[in-house]
Amino acid sequence: MKPADFGRSLLSTIFTRITLSSAPFYASLVVVTSLSLFIGAFWAVNEYQAYRESVENIRNNYQHQYEVRVKEELEKVVDFIDFRRSQNAMRVERDIRERVQSAYTIASHLYRFYKDEKSVDELRSMVAEILRPIRWNNGRGYYFAGRIGTGRIDLFSDEPFFENKTAVQFKKITGQDLIGDIVTLVREKGAGLYSYSLVKPEFGGKSFGKIAFVKHFEPFDWFIGAGMYTDDLEWELQQDILDRLQNMKFGKDGEVFGFRFDGTIICNRDQRLIGRSIKDLVGSNGQAYGRTFLEVGRQEAGGYVSYAVDRDGQESSRQKLGYIKRYSDWNWVLGTSMFMDAMEKAIAAESVTYQRISFENVFIFIILYCIAVSFLLLSTFFYSLKIRQGISLFTDFFRQAADSNVKIRNDSLTFREFEDLGRLANIMVENRIKNELLLHRDELRLDTLLRLGMMEQYSLQEKYDFVLRRIVRITRSEEGYLCLVRKGEVEIRSLVSLDGDEPVGKKDVSLVPRSIRNAGLPGQCLRKKSAVIVNQADQSENGENYPYKSAVTRHLDVPIFNDGTIVMVAGVCNNLEPYDNSDVRQMTMLLEGMWLHVLKKRSEEELARLERQIIAVSEEERSDIGRNLHDDLGSHLTGVELLSKVLQQKLENRVPEMAKQVETIRNLIQDAIEKTRRFSQGLYPVHVVEYGLESAIEELMVEVESLFRVQCVLSCEDEGEKLQASLATHLYYIIREAVFNSARHGKPEHIGVFMEFAVGRFSVKIVDDGHGFGWKPKGSGMGFHTMKYRAKAIGAKLTIDSDMVSGTIVTVSGEVLE
Repeated sequence: MKPADFGRSLLSTIFTRITLSSAPFYASLVVVTSLSLFIGAFWAVNEYQAYRESVENIRNNYQHQYEVRVKEELEKVVDFIDFRRSQNAMRVERDIRERVQSAYTIASHLYRFYKDEKSVDELRSMVAEILRPIRWNNGRGYYFAGRIGTGRIDLFSDEPFFENKTAVQFKKITGQDLIGDIVTLVREKGAGLYSYSLVKPEFGGKSFGKIAFVKHFEPFDWFIGAGMYTDDLEWELQQDILDRLQNMKFGKDGEVFGFRFDGTIICNRDQRLIGRSIKDLVGSNGQAYGRTFLEVGRQEAGGYVSYAVDRDGQESSRQKLGYIKRYSDWNWVLGTSMFMDAMEKAIAAESVTYQRISFENVFIFIILYCIAVSFLLLSTFFYSLKIRQGISLFTDFFRQAADSNVKIRNDSLTFREFEDLGRLANIMVENRIKNELLLHRDELRLDTLLRLGMMEQYSLQEKYDFVLRRIVRITRSEEGYLCLVRKGEVEIRSLVSLDGDEPVGKKDVSLVPRSIRNAGLPGQCLRKKSAVIVNQADQSENGENYPYKSAVTRHLDVPIFNDGTIVMVAGVCNNLEPYDNSDVRQMTMLLEGMWLHVLKKRSEEELARLERQIIAVSEEERSDIGRNLHDDLGSHLTGVELLSKVLQQKLENRVPEMAKQVETIRNLIQDAIEKTRRFSQGLYPVHVVEYGLESAIEELMVEVESLFRVQCVLSCEDEGEKLQASLATHLYYIIREAVFNSARHGKPEHIGVFMEFAVGRFSVKIVDDGHGFGWKPKGSGMGFHTMKYRAKAIGAKLTIDSDMVSGTIVTVSGEVLE
């Protein structure tokens, strides 16, 4: 044979249809040749590029983490300052309100006792003399009173110079119409807060900031007020906050510092720097980073500052990152900083590790690649000789087992030996598909029942539609219906049709109820009281196929019984194959499961309604008791305490022994006042209704901090959603119960309340770092029962997670109901 003829014969043999025995060798030869040319260069370039990108990503990620950390810590410091200021303002407001109420009570008692014996002027003098020596808050708090009609000042304990002066004289002296403003406030509202700056003549006309609460006392035509100096309170608050900031730290070496707008350092870990100018601070590289701090701090937006300093115990300098932002209310500039040396160490360590792993992988890959190539060439040559002997064994195997539902196309086969195997596999696939269809119906029915049990948030109509769609799919029908039987009438609740195998939607579900006689196919089933199977439907039978509107070739209708009475009927129609008893069994099991779910849903709704009624009645009784304690008993006890104080002051010079006994009585009365106040607030949280949930929780935080050695934190994110009074009240009691349980039993150092209110939903978390109980409560405690019932009353979800290490987390979340 000529060489040309031999070559054409070889190419014809290779590129027409190769045999299975020779295919592995040819394929391996092509693969080995291709990999040998490209794998080395591709691997080297790819690994080098990956290394460069990894190092750059590490640097960027660390830099971003440092910036995020110092900024977050500074935001926490600002939030802490704002929270303490709000707490202080609430405390001052509450204090002067209670003081005015006490004075009002004293005036009321004296007027009621002596109104028939003494004139109004004598009673005014008597009350003024009782209130004059009373001071509180280290002498900063005092009483004042005046007449509304004439504007005359009858009492001004802090500045007697103004007593017996009229509103006109007061304005002439101070240049301010404070008395006129107070009279207007009392006439319009009866009572209220009033902030002002008072100019005192004896201090050279210097102005002093004050806050007062005034209330109208009609028998004397008086306004009774209590006032306090705000400048001293603000200064004490600033000193307290600076003491807290001085000890704050975060991370391994993070610190908090601060200075005034003029550059004076007011807070620094190094106390030697306090009082010095921030401009004097210079880094190890000669950088005057203190001046940079001052420039950035004077900007409204703040910013980051990187600088180098000498770290203690080390010769080399270390890079630091600081975040500076101004606090304009107090003319402060606050900052946080931390060392960045961990970034370079991490980058160096990560780079070394990555290089080592890369080189090890390259070396191992090369060795494994060489071994794999050698083994592949040898094994393909060896198995190419053995494949032909094993073809007969594979043919027998495929006759017994086919593991795929996909049929094999003979014209797509590459090897001639697989053509016979493909025909045998297709036969097995056809038989297997038939068996899997039967199994799929049972699986779909079980899946429907499981999903129905998890559809707690869905309406009954949605559940009816879901079950009916599944019934239509299981029976492979075109249409289906589901109806309820009530008082001899049939009410269609769902009607669906399928386009192929998927539902296309409901049709005309709001059909008018019909009597059993005119109910079409459901009526036939009700009259027969058993399943109806019709595989050759007569279109003229009874003149209609209600509720179907299209032609019906075959149909199946199944009734469902409850206590011997048919309560539901479902039907399907137009299957390509005849209906049988297996279809009846599938539909019956699904419908019975759904009916049990309907009964359960109705029972739960009735139980929930009864629970809401019980909670509402209990809430009303608590509110009545709380209001009576607060308005009646609390006021009387306060008046008795103040009268006892006056009596004690009079007896201290005359009968000291009796004065000590009166002091003991006063202490007992004060304890009773405090217990009455806390008890009334627990029964009736008046601040929830008057000032909102957030204010009530803030007052609760102050109360818990005063009763227990624990620090409380409140965070509220509100998007303007106005809460209903009932929802706010229930949330307040849930939070109060959780906070007091934590403080009493968990012995934590910190308790946090985090509230989030968005449009249509809310979420509340109560978190503590105490020693939890290590197990989830079973609901045996009265407190947990109350929390659970209140959460259910507002349609919320209550969860409690606790362990012995990380403390307890109580979560309440739900939707805001209209």
